[in-house]
Amino acid sequence: MLTMTKYYYIYNYIQIFGAFTCFICSGISYMLLLITNSYEKRKENTFDIESMKGLDYGTSMAYSYYYGYLRIILPSTGSINKGLIEKIENIEDNHGIYISVHKLFILIPSSSYIPPNLKEASYHWMESAMNLEKEVLNRAGVKGRTYHNSVYKIYPNGLRLETPFYIVVEGATPLLTFHEVQKHAHNETNVYKKYCKCIIQKFYKKLKQLIDADPECADLCELIYYNDYDNNGTKVNVAKVILDRIFKIQNITGENAYNIFT
Repeated sequence: MLTMTKYYYIYNYIQIFGAFTCFICSGISYMLLLITNSYEKRKENTFDIESMKGLDYGTSMAYSYYYGYLRIILPSTGSINKGLIEKIENIEDNHGIYISVHKLFILIPSSSYIPPNLKEASYHWMESAMNLEKEVLNRAGVKGRTYHNSVYKIYPNGLRLETPFYIVVEGATPLLTFHEVQKHAHNETNVYKKYCKCIIQKFYKKLKQLIDADPECADLCELIYYNDYDNNGTKVNVAKVILDRIFKIQNITGENAYNIFT
């Protein structure tokens, strides 16, 4: 027989169990909402870039830089215009120097910023030494447009007593333009800031793909994509980044490369 006391206990049990069930369901619902929002955010960050099939900013920069610059200054055309290798050999002969690797090193920092003088990004390990011969072309209505590349000296450990490495190196100029765009309040500025690293990675990947597929340029250019600030927000020494790549190209082990820095 259901007495009032038993009824009271059953009623309380149902109330407590119901409240507990409601709490559990609410928690599960909240967790599912967080997971869904996280997934949608990740999907948004990749979908907008990857689904554009070459119409994104990074891919456009790569094509423009490749056809509007690298294809002009790297290969020899077989005419009076000299290629990169011949210009490097001429400057070695004329100045009595040895350039470590006969390639153009192109810096692609993840922040997109490249200083006017690479000395500023190397804690003064680097110095501008000279320029290679100019390439002069009539292009897009501009008569006598000039193109040239810079040779830098790198002093390991920044010590001027040591023999420097000579290297032809520069930053990817489209990235500097991209950096300057982000400093102004255009309609697209916030989008570019949001996807900055994705855009730069797309630029690097497409540019590498274009160069690797071109037998006239593949062995003349070395792309260096790197984070120019470490996890503590400290500026990375770009001279170390370049030297590390030189040693890898010359088949020197990472351990030996590190010992030069210490």
